[in-house]
Order: sequence, then C-alpha cells, then structure tokens
Amino acid sequence: MTTVHLHRDDVPDTLALLGALLGDRSKLPEGYILSTTGADVDWDLLLESWLSTTEKAVVHIAHGCPILERHGGGLPLELRSAVRAAVESTTE
Repeated sequence: MTTVHLHRDDVPDTLALLGALLGDRSKLPEGYILSTTGADVDWDLLLESWLSTTEKAVVHIAHGCPILERHGGGLPLELRSAVRAAVESTTE
C-alpha cells in the first residue's frame, strides 16, 4: 500500500485515535509521519512495525475510520450496535 495523507479537517477522529496510540512515544514506527496538516500514513508499514499485537489491532480499527468519517456520519444503522458491542467487549 502507499502512503496516504490524513488531513486533520477531514478525519479528526482517526487522527485522534492514532495520536492516542502513537503520540507519546519518543520514536514513531515506520509508516506514520506527522505533518502540519495531519499525518502521512502507510497502513502496511504500520502493521509490519514493532507495535504489539493489540496495538496493531488499533491500527486496523483506525484504518477503517477515515472511510466512515469521509462519508459523513458513519455506519449504517443496522451495523452500529454490532460494531459498538464488538469494540466495547474488547475495551472493558
């Protein structure tokens, strides 16, 4: 996969999730480069990096988030509760 630019005005929640995952590290993994307007992300490189398995799961979640953010509002109604339940069960 190639590097994509995630602009802070287009996908703020995705960038917040990646920031929570990667923001306080002294060394960022390959595949994530902050810029003045957001971040350049290579999802494949992030998934091949030294992140832990559970951190890579967050990368998978973050990879899907821009699709939903850019299409203005998220999941179809029939999927919302199932996705919430799946995420909630792993975060409690």
